This record gives sequence, structure tokens and C-alpha cells, in this order.
Amino acid sequence: MIDGQIVQKLSRRLKAISDPTRIKILVLLYVRPCCVCELAAVLSLSQPTVSRHLKQLEVEGFVVGKREKTWIIYRLSPERKCCQNLLEIVIQRAMEDREITRLTEKLESISRENITRALFETRAGGAA
Repeated sequence: MIDGQIVQKLSRRLKAISDPTRIKILVLLYVRPCCVCELAAVLSLSQPTVSRHLKQLEVEGFVVGKREKTWIIYRLSPERKCCQNLLEIVIQRAMEDREITRLTEKLESISRENITRALFETRAGGAA
């Protein structure tokens, strides 16, 4: 890389993982791959907000999304050794936080199928 490009790229990656919401997303994806609706339910955020955070993590090489049926499932996929090293540090440290423990327990109790079914039933009930 040209002088300064490495530092710029590293700076963008560090900014991407410095946000508390994105750290929570990374830890949840460490527990298991998730779709946007699962992450939104666990974090009590809107799906567009979660999608925006995932996009930044994807652009910087920390996660990838792959379509499975009607969902895009996101998983950790550090594209470079640098990303892998940063993820290891962030996840290891974040796992010591009580809020993270609570969120991972919440994630274990939900499924994308149930979220989708509940959403469909809510919309269908409202149309009647």
C-alpha cells in the first residue's frame, strides 16, 4: 500500500469497532450467525439501525452476509489477520461485561423464525 493508506485503513477499522452497538453486534455474531431481525430484537433497535451498523462492519472486513431463504445471515469473517486480531481483543474484553452476558442469554432464547411469525401475525391481525 502507498504511504498513509495502511494508517487510514487501520483508523477506519478501529472506528468501526469503537462504537458500543457495533461491539455488541460483533459479540452476538461470535455467539452465532444472526439475521438483522434477531440482532434488532436482542438489542432493542430498529432493523434499519442494525443494518447500518452491519454495513459498516462489512465494509471494514469484520462480517459477511449471505442470503439463506428469506434472510441475510451475518457472521464474523475477518478478511485480514489485522481484523482477526482486533476482533479477538474486542470480543475477549467485551465478554467480561454483564450487559453482554444478558444480551447473549437473550439471543439464545430467540429465533428468526419466531420473530418473522410474530411479525406476520401482528400485520395480519392489524389488517382484519
